[in-house]
Amino acid sequence: MRALRLSLLVLITALMPVATRAAAAIELRVLTDRTASHLENIFKYYEQAHGVKIHTNYVGDGMLARLERRPLEADLVVTKNAALLELAKQRGLLAMFSSQQVIDNVPAVFRDPGWFYTVLSFRARALFYARERVSVKQLGSYRDLATPAWKGRVCVRSGFHEYNMSLLSQMAVSEGVEQTRAFIEGLRDNLARPPKGNDRAQVRALLEGECDVAIANSYYMGIMLQREDQKAWAEASRVFFPDQAGRGAYVMRSGAALTRAKRNVKHANQLLAFLTGEFAQRYFSEALFEYPVKQGVAPAPINASLGEEQGIVGGAYKINLVSLKEAVAQRGKVNELLTQANFDRR
Repeated sequence: MRALRLSLLVLITALMPVATRAAAAIELRVLTDRTASHLENIFKYYEQAHGVKIHTNYVGDGMLARLERRPLEADLVVTKNAALLELAKQRGLLAMFSSQQVIDNVPAVFRDPGWFYTVLSFRARALFYARERVSVKQLGSYRDLATPAWKGRVCVRSGFHEYNMSLLSQMAVSEGVEQTRAFIEGLRDNLARPPKGNDRAQVRALLEGECDVAIANSYYMGIMLQREDQKAWAEASRVFFPDQAGRGAYVMRSGAALTRAKRNVKHANQLLAFLTGEFAQRYFSEALFEYPVKQGVAPAPINASLGEEQGIVGGAYKINLVSLKEAVAQRGKVNELLTQANFDRR
C-alpha cells in the first residue's frame, strides 16, 4: 500500500512541467468539505501542470452554510457528498458548467441533467464485519441489521451525519418512508453502543469486540490498510456489499460544481474537466480508494478484491443509484424519523 502511494507521488512529480514552476498568474478558488489530504496532491499537480494557483478553503461539515453566506467566495465547490450539490442547485447557488469534456468523461447517470454539477467518484455505504465472528452467509441486506439476530451487535456513527442522512434518504426513496422508519427503529434497538465517532471508529470497535457489524464507507478499507496505526482494524474485518440479490448497495457520491462567481468561469470549467479526466480519475481510484466514474479507469487492486467472499468479481458490485433530487426531497422526513426515534440516544 505504501508502495502504491509512493508510485502515485512519483507519477505526479514526473509529470510536472519544469516551465510552470514560476508563479502562476491565474488563481482559482475552491471551497470543499473534503479532507485536505484527499485533494492537496492532485491540486498541486494541476497547479504546476497548468500554470494555475489554486486557493483551497477546507471548511468541513459547514460547507453548504458557508456557500450560502458567501456565494461568490469560490469559483468551484468540491464535496464528499453530491447530495449537497443538489441542495445548492435548488437554492440557486450554482452555475451551469460548459465543458464538453465533462460530458464526454462522465456517464449521464452521474451528471446533473441540467449541467449544474457532476459526480467525480463514489464509494459504497457498506457493511464491515468481524471476520472471526461473522460469516458472510449471515449477511444480506441493510434491513437485516434491524432484525433480532443482530441485537446488541451493530455499530454506527451518528444517524444525523451526512453519510447516514444520505443513506437513509436514498432508502426512503427506494423502499418507502415507512420501511425506512422501521429500519431506523430496528437498527437503534440493535446498536451495541450509542452512535459515536467516525466511520473508522466503528471498524475499530469490531477489532475490540464491541460489535460484530458496522456501517461504513467502503474506501476506509484501503485507507486503513495503508496506515500502521489502523491496519489491524482493517485486517480484523471484511467488507460486505448489501442487497446484491435485490436493488444493490447505496453509494456515497463525491462531486463538484461551478459557483455563480464570474471571475474565472473558463478556468473553473477546465479544472472541472480535469477532475473527470483519466489522470484525476486514476488518482481517486488508486490513492483514495474510491470508484471512478470515467469508463475505462480500473478500480484500485484493493477495491477489486472487496466482496470476493460473497462472490463479487473484480469489485463489480451492484449499485442502487437513487436520484439525488428525489433523495434530497426526503431529507427533512429522515431528520424527523431520526429525531422521533431518538436514534443517537441524546
